[in-house]
Amino acid sequence: MLKNKKILITGAGGFIGSHLTDELLKHDNFVVLIDNFNDYYSGKEKQLNDIIKNYKLHENFELYKDDLLKSSLYDHIETDIEYVFHLAAQAGVRYSLEHPSEVSHNNIISTVNLFEFSRKLENLKKVVFASSSSVYGNPMYTPVDEQHPKNPISPYAVSKLSGELYAELYYREFNLPINSLRFYTVYGPRGRPDMAIRKFFDLILQGKELILYGDGTQRRDFTYISDIISGIILASEIQNINGEVFNLGKSDPIIINDLVDFMYEISKKPKKVRYIEKQRGDVEVTHSNIEKAKRNLNYNPQISIKQGLLRQYNWQVKNSLN
Repeated sequence: MLKNKKILITGAGGFIGSHLTDELLKHDNFVVLIDNFNDYYSGKEKQLNDIIKNYKLHENFELYKDDLLKSSLYDHIETDIEYVFHLAAQAGVRYSLEHPSEVSHNNIISTVNLFEFSRKLENLKKVVFASSSSVYGNPMYTPVDEQHPKNPISPYAVSKLSGELYAELYYREFNLPINSLRFYTVYGPRGRPDMAIRKFFDLILQGKELILYGDGTQRRDFTYISDIISGIILASEIQNINGEVFNLGKSDPIIINDLVDFMYEISKKPKKVRYIEKQRGDVEVTHSNIEKAKRNLNYNPQISIKQGLLRQYNWQVKNSLN
């Protein structure tokens, strides 16, 4: 676990970023937090404020409400940063299909800007870039290892693959100590409202109908947030793996119809489901091969889908009452 380090987190107000911020602040790290708090979904600023209110500005953290696309931002950031976690991105596969230029520009240019800033940091130990399993597209075989061909089928996935290529470039040409991590469908408390599990539980709690795309036989490798945070921190701590890419998943995919059954079982609500046409950009199956991460990072995901769903449901019940 990182302790007493100077750390930069981009996308600090987001789902994964807020959990990483929370964990690193608990261990006496000084964190520089960046988020533009855009209007893609509401609540990010509040959830970050709920974390940092327990700490002291300038002593435990700095917060920049700014955009990574602006070169002026980097003039104000601490130059003795040791660890950089680049989690910021315009998310959403379907959103990217409707706004391909915005997503491409935001995700690719902001990543290049941050890598340029990072390579000038004299005390830098590691950069961790958050990529996505979406870079694989529809898999040719499962479970999918890191050598699987890349066939992204959405602008979002292309932007993440571009980030990986830039990470490889900066490692090779500038010796930037960096790793890219391909996340598999992360879920848990503070998850984005448009993410399947949170959205489904919201609808269940409201007694509304669930809409499933396709026939519900798609399989997804859902990964609980605490396991992802563990993998991110493990990747930052190991120095002899620079330049490598790792899958972070649970490696235990579930059929969407079964997932929904579990959710209704947990909620004890009457089942209301309707099926509609499959959406563009959706893959049929995600299934991670995490042997490389286990071997090199000591990554060992702990939370089963049933455990994670129960935690998510309890959080959403509590959140809906506040």
